[in-house]
Amino acid sequence: MRIRAIGYGRKSFDDPENRTSSVQDQELFARNYAAQHDFDFVGFEGDNGITGATMERPGLQAALAALKAGEAEILIIEDVDRLGRDQEHLSYMRKLFTAFDVTVHTVAAGRLDDLTFSFKSIIGEQQRSRIAYTTRRGLKAKAMRGGSTGGKVLGYHREVTGSDTQGRPTDRLAVCPEEAALVRRIFELYADGKSLKAVCSVLNGEDIPSPRARESGQYSAGIWNPSTLSGSIELGEGILNNEIYIGRRVFNRRRWVEIPNENRGFSRRPRLNPKSEWIVSDVPDLRIIDQELWDRVKARQIEARAALNANFKNTGNPLSGAKRPQHLLSGLVGCGICGQPYVSTGGRWRCKGSLQKKCTNGSVAGKHLEERALAGLRDCLLTPEVISRFAQHLERELSAQHQATDKRQGEIKAELRGVQSKIAKIVRRIEEDDEAPRALTNRLKEHEAAEELLKEELATMPTRTVVRLPANYEAVYRTAIAELKDHLESKDAASSREAIRALIEKVVVHAGDSRGGKVRRLELHGDLYRMLEFTEEAASGGAKKRKQPQATGAGAASVTPVVAGVGFEPTTFRL
Repeated sequence: MRIRAIGYGRKSFDDPENRTSSVQDQELFARNYAAQHDFDFVGFEGDNGITGATMERPGLQAALAALKAGEAEILIIEDVDRLGRDQEHLSYMRKLFTAFDVTVHTVAAGRLDDLTFSFKSIIGEQQRSRIAYTTRRGLKAKAMRGGSTGGKVLGYHREVTGSDTQGRPTDRLAVCPEEAALVRRIFELYADGKSLKAVCSVLNGEDIPSPRARESGQYSAGIWNPSTLSGSIELGEGILNNEIYIGRRVFNRRRWVEIPNENRGFSRRPRLNPKSEWIVSDVPDLRIIDQELWDRVKARQIEARAALNANFKNTGNPLSGAKRPQHLLSGLVGCGICGQPYVSTGGRWRCKGSLQKKCTNGSVAGKHLEERALAGLRDCLLTPEVISRFAQHLERELSAQHQATDKRQGEIKAELRGVQSKIAKIVRRIEEDDEAPRALTNRLKEHEAAEELLKEELATMPTRTVVRLPANYEAVYRTAIAELKDHLESKDAASSREAIRALIEKVVVHAGDSRGGKVRRLELHGDLYRMLEFTEEAASGGAKKRKQPQATGAGAASVTPVVAGVGFEPTTFRL
């Protein structure tokens, strides 16, 4: 009875110069080797395009399963590095072969003993490290020359510029006009207030293929997803974070680390390299996005991150701030009886405590709730008179603070003059008397130290803050709140909703006798600090280029506004 043998072959994806035989050629070599040694060749398994650093390979697992099942006594491979390039994995496989009486043969060297097998596993792992090093070194040199380092970047294409001394083509990145227009559109959509999900919906709705359209896997159909746009700010990943769009090319910002798992495989995770290892070059000819648009996007990302962090502190859920509010007043409405939040249930808002049978407060129609809140902003809070009164009140508070500061500054200056006078006297004494006691020198050092402390305190005293409303603030407000309700229903509703929500601290729903709560008393708490900022932005044309909400509607006299500014709560300032 002839000895049974199976073959295994592997070719890695990181072999661009084809230094390794194809999987088909390795199968042919294994069959010839079996025929030469009169083995019964019962099968072959292979893996094409999979690294030898992992054992999570279908072909390898099938071959090992066949050997453990006793289907063959011999494994034929081209060389040990085809089994793997990790000493730990190869050591495990060697023990497995010993346990199941399997003999390993290579096409070049024949049967392998344990010593040769172990020695070749060391060489295989070192070769893999060497290949990784030389590949990275070549990419660094190419990046320093301005060449393309691989990887598709939306907005650019590879342009061949000639050949080097060895006849290999040289290339560089060049702007692709059609894709560059798409990149600018993505930046503008996000900067104008659309969420990442909304931007993706627009692109998918127009059947625009994503940059990953040609790849295999979950997004092989070319579907846009938010991570394609956002990625990681720290790692420079994602379209909105790629600095090449503003003419700054960064190479070697990150490296990939292989995190091993329980199946003797690994997952790749990016790690940020020290800035000293980055290769940064200015490439103004590759710029697609102007600085103003880039800054608007970065400012919006900072706001989004701050919202995420704030919601995480409150809820412990890292995604709680990622989803935009579904309604204008989501998370802002509270019960005046039990203090629980009001939540939207269909077309009505209900107290959470009432839903749990712990509160007697009734529901409010969502339409009436929003209309009355907007009317309260328009008719009671967002008025030139209110803002003027608030500014005057704030100016008085700041004036009192300035008086206290001025008094302390006067005390410091007087104390500083006294210390400096003492220093001058001691210096004259030391200069006039050659036998001046040493204690004077020590005293001089003490006074000099005191002088430095007083100067530091004086330098760090707060500067005077002046609050001024724009000269035309009445006209600004008439324009800013002219058509608020209509604007909320327009295509720019998302950005308008964000601006309006920033003005509302909370809405308190009090108990009422009327069914449906149509005349139930509400309290509208507004953030007048944000209102003042809102006026200044509108007057300046929007320093942050934020679309201002515009608004109106029929009023509701049943709104009772109460002002409690965040960080500044003048208890006597009631409307």
